[in-house]
Amino acid sequence: MSTSVAELRSALERRWQGVVPHAAAPVRPGRASGIGDLDALLGTAGVPAGQLTELFGARSSGKTMIALALLAAAMRDGALGALIDPSKSFFAPSAAGAGIDLRRLIVVRPGDGAGVRRAADALVRGGACPVVVVDCSESPGALQTHHCARLVGQAEKTGTTLVVVSNGDLQAVASFASLRLRVHDLMPLWQEGSAGSDRLLGCVASVDVAKSRAIAPGRSVRFAAVLPDVAGTWPDLCDSAVDRHALEGSTGVLQPAARA
Repeated sequence: MSTSVAELRSALERRWQGVVPHAAAPVRPGRASGIGDLDALLGTAGVPAGQLTELFGARSSGKTMIALALLAAAMRDGALGALIDPSKSFFAPSAAGAGIDLRRLIVVRPGDGAGVRRAADALVRGGACPVVVVDCSESPGALQTHHCARLVGQAEKTGTTLVVVSNGDLQAVASFASLRLRVHDLMPLWQEGSAGSDRLLGCVASVDVAKSRAIAPGRSVRFAAVLPDVAGTWPDLCDSAVDRHALEGSTGVLQPAARA
């Protein structure tokens, strides 16, 4: 015997003395990543606020660069940002060169997975930082299913853009992420100088949309990030130390992108 929607609703109202409509999640505009080509790819959806975004890829793929760009974009609007850095790989001069206002950045360096969870819980629940980045690249066991569920619930309440940086092997994070971006093929961007003295301008990388609730997965973009002068050399601009000569031998010299 078929039952109409109206009959089902009537039966529920009789059973529960009135049905309270499910509260719709607040509609929040997407947050710009701060990288023009990537923002064009994501469109108005942007990097979702109040949800979890995963940036994943191999070591030295460029995922940390995108996370820093997202933090810098939020700071340009006068907001605070937070980075949970259990591997203690954060390098302040490079971050400042990428546009990070160090006076507005909270850096937490927990010693174990439990510390990562406590820090993420406090920062997301507090809501003072619109963007919270959790680097799990060297701490794959820090976030399990129940941790992700709790963090996503808190992010929805506070409108926090929760970003997890990983190697792409965190099943729980992948399941709860509304946006997953795979970063790969990072290469240095050199400017040819006299007498073979090349100067590092920045880098180029590719980003694939692996999962999204707003746009079709499978789309990709390749972008150039031209950075101001910073202390140090190529290893300071990557997720971890990279042998410049190995990269140079495989990529050659790329034409510099125009400065912003």
